[in-house]
Amino acid sequence: MNIDLAQIITHAVGFLIAVWLVKKYAWQRLLSFIEHRRETIAASFAEIEKGRDEIAADRKHYQEQIENIEAIRRARIQEAAREAEKLSGDIREEARRETVALRQKAKQDVALEIDKANVVLRNRMIEAVFVTTERILREKLDRERHARLIDDFLNDVQKDRTWDEYRGGAA
Repeated sequence: MNIDLAQIITHAVGFLIAVWLVKKYAWQRLLSFIEHRRETIAASFAEIEKGRDEIAADRKHYQEQIENIEAIRRARIQEAAREAEKLSGDIREEARRETVALRQKAKQDVALEIDKANVVLRNRMIEAVFVTTERILREKLDRERHARLIDDFLNDVQKDRTWDEYRGGAA
């Protein structure tokens, strides 16, 4: 291995001249460029941090708004449920009143029909009594004949079924 001292000195002197030239003419520019770049990067990071803080604040704000909206939604649902319950109660009460009214009307109608049936029954009974009385008056009655006329009358009534039908029974 040959080490050439002259070549090493020449390289060292050339390096020192290059360092001196860089320091004299370019070093300040280089340092100011680096400093400017560092400040730009620091400002970018600061802006990024500021953006993150704003995003976090916005996220918190929106989360609060979502919670408020959720609370309003729950309140509206509860209010709607209360109103539906009230409406349901009103409907049930109206239905109950209509049912009572219909029952009363039905009872009145039934009572009226019973009264009509009683009138018809009474008229038929009166007719039957008149017919029987007329027969009795036309015939001379003895005990046996009187019993037979009553049996005939009862058989006629039983055939007609009018009496049992209006009493609510069946013959």
